[in-house]
Amino acid sequence: MKLLFVADNSTEQNWGCRATSFALRRMVAERHEITGTITRALLKSPLTEPRAHAKRAHALLVRRLRRPKVRRTPVVGDLVFGAIEALGAVHEPSHDIEGDAALLWDLRDRSPKARAIVERIEACDGIVVNGEGEMIFPNPPRPTLLQTLAICALARRRGKRVFYINGMVSRAPDGTALAETVAATVRALDGAVLSVRDYLSRETAAELLPAFTPAFHADALFSWYPHFADSAAARYDPAALIPFFDRTGAARPPVTDRPYVAISGSSLAAKNQRGAADGYTHLAERLKALGLPLLLVATCRGDDFLEVVAKRTGLPFLPVSTPIFAGAAVMANARLLVSGRWHPSIMAALGGAPCVFLGSNSHKTFSLQQLLDYPAPREFPAIPGAGDVEAIAAAARDALAGGIDRRRTIAAAAARMNESARAMIDCVA
Repeated sequence: MKLLFVADNSTEQNWGCRATSFALRRMVAERHEITGTITRALLKSPLTEPRAHAKRAHALLVRRLRRPKVRRTPVVGDLVFGAIEALGAVHEPSHDIEGDAALLWDLRDRSPKARAIVERIEACDGIVVNGEGEMIFPNPPRPTLLQTLAICALARRRGKRVFYINGMVSRAPDGTALAETVAATVRALDGAVLSVRDYLSRETAAELLPAFTPAFHADALFSWYPHFADSAAARYDPAALIPFFDRTGAARPPVTDRPYVAISGSSLAAKNQRGAADGYTHLAERLKALGLPLLLVATCRGDDFLEVVAKRTGLPFLPVSTPIFAGAAVMANARLLVSGRWHPSIMAALGGAPCVFLGSNSHKTFSLQQLLDYPAPREFPAIPGAGDVEAIAAAARDALAGGIDRRRTIAAAAARMNESARAMIDCVA
């Protein structure tokens, strides 16, 4: 079957987006022909409708100056946005999914974004959507989710099959779910195949999307398990990391010459960079008492605050620009990971590395512990306070004390999730 791969997030500066997109695309391509992709960059780009005489000027203004910061600037903001409106229109994604789908079709000859989307839909038999961490229902709604749903609706109008897989269905961090977005999701995915990546997503779908009976298949990233299965060995060996850095232009952190603990951020902590820097500074200073070297790892631009923590504490820092397989090797070979990130925690599990989990923008770090058979799933606050830091340090000591037996237990769970992930492609038929 000829398939369009929607939500190829490998364009993002985010380890999880890159890794799971690569993994899922490769699995799909084993059985089907991928005729094109719609990247996250295209999903996020504005849907412009320039006037005939002003195409280049409108596109330039929208791309460079249509930003909230410019809009808030006195006088200049009014002038810039007035010029944008005079030269053409910019259409924001909305809950009118059917209307947005029709708009993409109607603008196919006038809007570069609409043309790119329509041309790729017309060339395929069906679309595969990388659902990843997208289907969260906060208020205000996520624009990229609404845009993805409009693409699904347009594909259905054009007689294409829709496969929404590798997905998550979650309430917002405050426990709410915006009813308008839920209703739009039901309409857009009517008749689609839906597969979710964790048990809590399946339970949440049963509550919010009762018209669907989603299948469960573990995240596509678990299919990388064979690359790191040997990392659960009893003796730490830095040689396990060396091939993944070879000729990449990225240097292997010297701290990995001996057993180490990795610390990464959280999608929820990312919303408060200053507070996160303070909380993680305290956390890092406290975790030095574990007796193992620490490595701060930015797995997303939202983790930029960790570079501030590195300067304050003198700890080594691994940037988000690290090649993705090298980054995965760092996580898989760590003796422990402290993180509020879903995919980096999966990377750790591939090598059996235990995690102490922090909160995130959804239920994901709690649900991952269920998949990996953690005996007592627990999330600590995304930005730890003083009391949280002590509890995290205690949990870290317990996790390290589990030694090789704990690593083997986690690696065995990851192996089972690998089999589950590989079966996901059976949904696409």
